Amino acid sequence: MKWPSKEERQRFEIEGFIKLYKSFERGKGRSFVIDQYRDQPDFVLRDRNTGERFGVELTSVYLSNRSVPDEHMKNEDVWIGIPFSQDDLNRYEKKIIEAVEKKVIKANTARYDNSWPLILSIYLNEYISIYMDRRYWTSFRDKYSNQLDAIEPFFEVVFWPLPNNEALSFRKK
Repeated sequence: MKWPSKEERQRFEIEGFIKLYKSFERGKGRSFVIDQYRDQPDFVLRDRNTGERFGVELTSVYLSNRSVPDEHMKNEDVWIGIPFSQDDLNRYEKKIIEAVEKKVIKANTARYDNSWPLILSIYLNEYISIYMDRRYWTSFRDKYSNQLDAIEPFFEVVFWPLPNNEALSFRKK
């Protein structure tokens, strides 16, 4: 299996983000288009209806550096299922919150262009995420409330795809 290029992965992620953001109450009626592909943040989206712009920083979170070659790029004809492992889930949870913290630090130290409201998109690119349902994310929010309230310069962090192709966002308080 050929792994997609960085540009292909980013295109896939921003298109998925746009589609799933519409599932939020504040996303209903929005018609986002990519206004700019850039660096820091990765994209600027524009709402065709209002002209409003948002900067979106993308990141994918994996369980390990070996997830892509060892799990995602397998050429297996037989589906073997995704075993539940509390240890893997705990490790993945830590990876997710570390990714949020690293992006916040990077956005602050690299002086991201914050001419627009900034959104952090966390793509849960690991099979074990199928076990992270809404109840799980409520617990996650409670457990990591300090980190999720300290996301400035981002005003929102979006986690996706959740089971059933959903998304969930947390806004800073």
